[in-house]
Order: sequence, then C-alpha cells, then structure tokens
Amino acid sequence: MQFENPFGVAELIELGGSAAVVLLMIGVAAILGFRMSARIDDGELTRLAEAEGVRVDGSVIAKNGRTALARLSDGRVMVARVMGADVSARFAPANAVSLNVKQRRLNATFADTGFPPLKMRLDEQPAWLNEFSGGGGSSK
Repeated sequence: MQFENPFGVAELIELGGSAAVVLLMIGVAAILGFRMSARIDDGELTRLAEAEGVRVDGSVIAKNGRTALARLSDGRVMVARVMGADVSARFAPANAVSLNVKQRRLNATFADTGFPPLKMRLDEQPAWLNEFSGGGGSSK
C-alpha cells in the first residue's frame, strides 16, 4: 500500500503564504502597540474628574495601576478601570456605593447591579476611606 500525499505543491504554497500574512499582521500589531496598556495615576484621575467639572478630593489607586477609586468634590465617587489602551470612568452618588475595607483589601459594591464590584489591594488606607460612611457610602 502506497501513501498518497493529499497536498500538492499549490496547497503548500497557499499554506505558507497564509502563515506569512498571519505573522505580518502580528508584527504590525506589535509595532502599533498591541501589548500597550494604559495605567491610572493621579494625573489621569484629575483629567477624568475635570471632564465632569469636579476635582478629586481623595483617591486610592491599585498597585498595578489598573483600577482606582476617587472621592470627588461634589460628593460623588468615581471608579476608573483600565480597558485595553484606554481608561473607563464611572461616576456614582456616594450613597450608591457600599464600601468594605478589611485586611488591606478594598471591595466596593454599587447599587447599579450592572456595574461590577471594584476589588483591589491597598498599600495604605487613606483616612478618607474610614470617613467615607459620613459621605453617604457605607463602610463595614
């Protein structure tokens, strides 16, 4: 019994061409910043708050720079999250946020069930987080 190769030269050329195009697209994506990711810092939080016409009164940013919680001058709370190469911000009234800080971990749950809870580790716990319940949120 003799084995017949189902692929001819034309199919092998087509396969090689396809592989080359895929590698080219991956190379272009890497050059254009495929692996780039935004980071949140105080400047980014200030920019997001100013777009809403308020200022940041206090903030806590995750160690990896991908999530942040900020108390705003108008009493609202801003949550910022990195989403790919951009930062998404969500603003909520302080009384719509349930805040739980235990063992250097912050968990914020929102009254809007469509918005996922914020979970992050804290290096230090700012005083305003302890006072947050006075601003409308609940701290447990």
